[in-house]
Amino acid sequence: MLSSARKRLGSLRFSTNSARSLTAIAAAIAFALQASPAIAAGDVVIGVSTTLSGPISQLGQTGLHGIQSAVDAINGHGGLLGKTIRVVTADDGMSPATGTTNVRQMILSDHAVAIFGPVSSAVGAAEETLAGQYRTPYFLFTSNDVKMTTSSFTPYAFQVVPNTVMEPRAVARYLADQVGSKPITIATITPNYSFGRDSVDSFLQALKTYGVTFKVVAQEYPKLGETDYTPYIPALVSAHADYTFVGEYGGDLITLTKQAVGFGLFKQSTVIAGYGRAALKALPTEVPAGTIGFDRAPFWAMTGPGMDAFVNDYHAKYGEWPSAWAIMGYTAVQTWAEGVTRAKEFAGEKVAAALSGATVATIRGPITLRACDHQGNVAEYVGTIAAAADPRFGHQIYATTKAVPADQVMLTCAEAQALQPKH
Repeated sequence: MLSSARKRLGSLRFSTNSARSLTAIAAAIAFALQASPAIAAGDVVIGVSTTLSGPISQLGQTGLHGIQSAVDAINGHGGLLGKTIRVVTADDGMSPATGTTNVRQMILSDHAVAIFGPVSSAVGAAEETLAGQYRTPYFLFTSNDVKMTTSSFTPYAFQVVPNTVMEPRAVARYLADQVGSKPITIATITPNYSFGRDSVDSFLQALKTYGVTFKVVAQEYPKLGETDYTPYIPALVSAHADYTFVGEYGGDLITLTKQAVGFGLFKQSTVIAGYGRAALKALPTEVPAGTIGFDRAPFWAMTGPGMDAFVNDYHAKYGEWPSAWAIMGYTAVQTWAEGVTRAKEFAGEKVAAALSGATVATIRGPITLRACDHQGNVAEYVGTIAAAADPRFGHQIYATTKAVPADQVMLTCAEAQALQPKH
């Protein structure tokens, strides 16, 4: 419908009767808008451009499930400001160019009033910039590069996930408590792009800050989406590091784990990795006990009426327990909805202003979005993997879990603002 309207507009540009042309143009626009299902009466559209195929697709898919669950809950209670929320989605293929194309389409053609970001931080940075140009609120709930709240920051972006400073700092703080003053050796393996390198740098710097005496004995940087880690693992094994920090996620972490077990890495070193529900489900009893895991929102360690109800509803709807990505996707929608409710409208400028510095109620508890960088004060969870599968869930979970509060690991506002663009 929109394409036919555009053709009419094109044919009218050369009309000699300007008054008649303007009337016809207005009629064509009205017809196109009325016919577009994205802006049908009673609907408001939000867009989700994320990774829905490939090795890290499970993160995108379960995150989308969380978003849809939140939308269903809102619509089931009468919608938002009297509007029914509709979700439009697109696969970014882990490509920044594809991600920006998706977002532009969602904003201009689907008339999305908010965009929910992707898995890859590289894609997220590109989408964030574009959303800011169109003054459209943009919510990061999986990709978490600290650059998106600092050097790439826009007033329309909000992050409800621990960033690449907060997460590795939390892991380093946990490790510091474990080793005390004992000198240790460290190896690292993480994908070769900004998220991976920032995570490693932050982890090592945090170890210094917390007074850990350590030596780095090996570092590997496979490409994002690598399917064969066998060229990298032997160097980690031969390094005999006390601890090996892993920055892989999703299917990449599952693949790396299977191959690393075969090479004996877990016998040589205590591995530290982001073992969330999806990875533990795919590796039901394969992760050696005592491995250190970290997760951004493990459902088994989070309680409260809102969380309990969400977990049960999610399991009933999808036949599986929610991942951290699903939980954070749900809270991202709750955050946007709170901004709309406070602004009493969907306009991006008003919603962004209403959320800056606000504390919003979510199933994870209250989240404050700092005015200085719009980073949410969300915890990171760290613990050791249990020896046996939990009979309730059919896979291993953490034998012990510690929630590391955001205020212990966040950049200060002064530090964040020093890295932001100067206007």
